Amino acid sequence: MRSRLFAIVVTAVIVLVVAVVWMNSKGGGGLAKVPGLPQGRLAPALVQVENGPESHPQAGLQKADVAYEYLTEGGITRFTLVYNQPSGGDRVEPVRSARLVTLKIQHLYQGVIFYSGASDRVQGLMWDQHLPALSESADGGRYFSRDTSRPAPHNLVTTGDQLHAGLLKLNQRVTYALPAAAEPAGQGDPAARISFQQTFIHSVSYAYSASDKTYAYTGEFGPLVDADSAGKPVAITNVVLVRVAHHGAGYTEDVVGSEGIDFDLQGSLPAEIYTRGRHFKGTFDATGTSGLQLASSDGKAFHLPAGLTWVHLVDPETQVNAT
Repeated sequence: MRSRLFAIVVTAVIVLVVAVVWMNSKGGGGLAKVPGLPQGRLAPALVQVENGPESHPQAGLQKADVAYEYLTEGGITRFTLVYNQPSGGDRVEPVRSARLVTLKIQHLYQGVIFYSGASDRVQGLMWDQHLPALSESADGGRYFSRDTSRPAPHNLVTTGDQLHAGLLKLNQRVTYALPAAAEPAGQGDPAARISFQQTFIHSVSYAYSASDKTYAYTGEFGPLVDADSAGKPVAITNVVLVRVAHHGAGYTEDVVGSEGIDFDLQGSLPAEIYTRGRHFKGTFDATGTSGLQLASSDGKAFHLPAGLTWVHLVDPETQVNAT
């Protein structure tokens, strides 16, 4: 009797698995909704990467899907790199601490934060909100290592494989589709060169290469390069400037006593979109939970060409020179 019951159970499981595979093959890649099984795909990895004077050259920039750059204390900026499906042994470094805006970016993507640590205020919010996150101390440090060629604390490293292992560990799932790549609709305005002042000490300029269909980024430290790409300039396909106000958040962020910063990242925000050497006006959806969502000036979804997208959070009054 027991052997017969076991055979029935095994047969039912096999039928269920075959049905799921068949339904997925017919459903354009989405997972069939089967009760009791995990839904969706693994959430993206959101990695905090330093952009201070001691951080260059960073590694792992080129393989990111999206990079968010924003003001932190002292006028420097920090990156949150988004990896939709990380893998491989290539490095991402230097990994540093989370900021308040990191939590808002996490909300947009429903992703897993990889970071070195956080201030008491930010860490407390992460715990209170039960945000999926992995720091250097998680699981005995298996998701990070230290680069002995760099001085601490600018030497915390992870890799695509370690990020993937962390995603598997937490099993955070998302059901939204990966962004659909498309050429921009409309002609836009010429924008082969772009320059602006992101903070009082951080200047940014971009130069477009028509042959490569990418932008090269130059800041006050020189060209932005990736240490794991033989020192080549990072090739950026799309540049997005989101105009958003920020303010002091009333807590101490770092060991020198700097005040934390918060961004009013909510609602629909004005955005300047640069791609294929052209400029388009649009909006950035700061309320969704499906990743980067842009709309053109007529309200239609604005899809970007495939490639690295760099998103700058800038003051609403920031002057941009584009020719």
